[in-house]
Amino acid sequence: MNYFNCQKTENRGALLVAELEEKINRYARVPYYVLITGQRGTGKTTIAKRLHQISSRATKEFINLNCASLTQELLESELFGYEKGAFTGATQPKAGLFEIANGGTLFLDEIGEIPLSLQAKLLKAVEEKRIRRVGSNVERPVDTRIIAATSANLKEMVEKGSFRADLYDRLNILTLETVPLKYQKEKIKELLEADLVKECAAIGRTKPFEISSDVIKMLEQYDWEGNFRELHNFAVRVAVECLDESVVSREAVTKILGDRIQNFESTLSDAAEIDNISHYDFRVRGEDSITVAFSPKTETLDSIYLKAAGNVIEHILAENGGSLRSAARALGVEHTTLSRILKKFHSSSEVKIFPIQKQKFAVAA
Repeated sequence: MNYFNCQKTENRGALLVAELEEKINRYARVPYYVLITGQRGTGKTTIAKRLHQISSRATKEFINLNCASLTQELLESELFGYEKGAFTGATQPKAGLFEIANGGTLFLDEIGEIPLSLQAKLLKAVEEKRIRRVGSNVERPVDTRIIAATSANLKEMVEKGSFRADLYDRLNILTLETVPLKYQKEKIKELLEADLVKECAAIGRTKPFEISSDVIKMLEQYDWEGNFRELHNFAVRVAVECLDESVVSREAVTKILGDRIQNFESTLSDAAEIDNISHYDFRVRGEDSITVAFSPKTETLDSIYLKAAGNVIEHILAENGGSLRSAARALGVEHTTLSRILKKFHSSSEVKIFPIQKQKFAVAA
């Protein structure tokens, strides 16, 4: 029996990607506002562009504005425009992005960064499809589809009072959630090679890089917290750091990714050392099991390994009277391995020690 019955992410990832693709194609056919949520670096801008490009608005403007990049004053004048003399330096009237994107799409990235005091004016534009330039008393009708995106939790912001509930309701008509790279590991090789081709062309390198299968496997196991953006940045650094090399070596990858990949590999190494635990016969009477639950969306692969391994070791320790050496012998590994894993296990805030009982052990998603 395999006691580490961890759910593989490949099938889950394929389902999530298929569902996202279906929604993109369906949402592009209707005029309603869309809110895109998800982790940083997961392609929210790319999705917004696709929604526009395959919609009936494709012949009109697609305007992209990062709301976190401007002060409140600049953000207001960018969105709504201004009249001559509205403020110092306003020597000529200027149309805002709502007007420029009239008939098209306005993509508001990091919508959660818009100051609370400006959200009321944005609400009016979203709700009534009318805007008023800074320094003007005249309202102008606009037909602009809003696609907003955020990596923040807008529901929590609404509860805390930092984001208007009515604005959230208006923007959140249709919702798309991006799929993190950890659910699309099969794309890493293809994306990395494509990025390296572009970067080689940019820096004048004519010979393509060779990447060994073990390096690709290591990158597929790595937890890309920055998702596709982090992978792209990694490709840029590879192209520069390995500029005079023909092969992207394991050592170069470790150097580029730094402490995070070293810590990650250390955890995988610990897991490999106790791999036979997954086939260990506890010789326990009965069919009950202790289940270690985890969330693939919020927990990293190394924390899942640590949670499973730590709980198994605690169980075997209890069966062997608390003797680390006896538990190590029972599992067929060195006691130093168990000691190292237990130290990580007890110091981690992401794992929970379950009550030890004489039961079979399973890990479930």
